[in-house]
Amino acid sequence: MNLQISPPTIARWSTDDIPPSQRFDYFANALTTAIVPMRVESGDPKLFTSSMTIADLGPVSVLRQTGTPHRSYRRRGDLACSGDHTFHLIVNLASPWTIRHREEIFLERGDGVLTDSNVTHDLHLARPYEVVHLKLSANWVHRWIRSPEQIVGKRLPLNSTWGRPLMAYAAQLSPQAVLGAPVAPSVIVDQVGALLALVASELSGSTRRWTGRTTQMRNRIEDCMAQRCMEPCLDASAVAKSLSVEVNVIHETLRMHGQTFGELLVSMRTNISVRMLTSPAFRLLSVSEIGRRAGFADMNTFSRTLRTRCGLTATQLRRRGHGLMI
Repeated sequence: MNLQISPPTIARWSTDDIPPSQRFDYFANALTTAIVPMRVESGDPKLFTSSMTIADLGPVSVLRQTGTPHRSYRRRGDLACSGDHTFHLIVNLASPWTIRHREEIFLERGDGVLTDSNVTHDLHLARPYEVVHLKLSANWVHRWIRSPEQIVGKRLPLNSTWGRPLMAYAAQLSPQAVLGAPVAPSVIVDQVGALLALVASELSGSTRRWTGRTTQMRNRIEDCMAQRCMEPCLDASAVAKSLSVEVNVIHETLRMHGQTFGELLVSMRTNISVRMLTSPAFRLLSVSEIGRRAGFADMNTFSRTLRTRCGLTATQLRRRGHGLMI
């Protein structure tokens, strides 16, 4: 949010590169380096295996972690060694596990939890595990959520209204996916923040009423985006600058109307591309050129978006628009 994010690079830790007798200590040090200082226990350290990759996007770091069963925990004495205050969104992609963080919760596959580096935890991974772990700077979190402590340590269920899109989005993130994404890292970061804010609002039971002013601002945002959505690098910061407002105003206004910047941007670009594909006026343009003019950064993203949202390929849409048989 108004933050300059450098192109990400990937760091990797794996016990496969380490002699069996040294793997456990190596992993404990890796956790301390990449996340926060913590203690780790395992039934048989010599049989322990794990791997972790991380991409730093500035206020958000994206980690993928896999491995064998173990326990990791932080006591009060460990908190003083934490360094910068951070929050951690952890999404379970595999077998169930439990964590005590203010209260004990049980996470099924697809569920998530937000943890706080200033609070002790005790995590039990009883089976082989895989998680997406988003390390979030405290300043960034507070820009999105006024009182994050209201949801820290609570189960963020996959089956909740806004939990489902957040967990689905987070589950697709990996350092490799971020590095190869056709959008700027700031767009990925903003989408996480917007969805997390919606989940926090839902779980806290807070409601915000629309006012004439917020509706007017939403209309201004949508008008600006409609004019500029064909710019491949458009993000919320650019729209905020055009409207002379802070970027959090963009996200907060859209959130109050049940929208996110990323979703609205993709929807606008899709609508433009469909109109061009089905219009005889653009019949001489190639499919890839239409995707480029609509704002899609590459052909793969354009094709995948059309299939997901329209259920048809670009060629099928073009034939249908021209009255041809599909």
